[in-house]
Amino acid sequence: MFDIELTGTFLIAGIFILSILGMNFQLLETSALNNMQTMAQENIAEVASIIEFDLRKAGCGVPDTITAILAISDTTIRFLADIDQNGTPDTINYRLSSRTDAASTENPNDRYLYRSVNGSENDVAIGLTNLRFDFYNEIGNPTTNLDSIRTIRIGFSVQTLFAYDGQYGSADWSSQISPKNLGNI
Repeated sequence: MFDIELTGTFLIAGIFILSILGMNFQLLETSALNNMQTMAQENIAEVASIIEFDLRKAGCGVPDTITAILAISDTTIRFLADIDQNGTPDTINYRLSSRTDAASTENPNDRYLYRSVNGSENDVAIGLTNLRFDFYNEIGNPTTNLDSIRTIRIGFSVQTLFAYDGQYGSADWSSQISPKNLGNI
């Protein structure tokens, strides 16, 4: 009788310990995934603040006779703005790299976002998985006419450079910006 009770006690204690260990593992996994989401959200907030700052300045310090938007596509924009406030318009360009530029990271979908000012190019961020610019005229209709662009809609997604259990942390951001210095022509 004594051996059966002792065996039952060990069995119940073992099940209890295994359930605690399983719960601890689940908490660690949830914590790791939450940390990755937080990293992606912090990255997206930094990138968004840089892009918003520049796009809001589009056309600032540019003579009224010159079109401030120089070139556009779904994933690029080149425009004039006096970013450094020295009285001379600067040429700012944003472009998304190809996936092969970020081949050294674990994430197969991530890319670099490049920003150049007057031809000097730097990577602003890595981890973008997509980027899209849309352009609208003064009444809100889509346009590709550089002279009639009044609003720029930008959207992008970011993922972490590494995965946890096959999952990447991710975040999305989009905004519409209507630079007050566009439309002076």
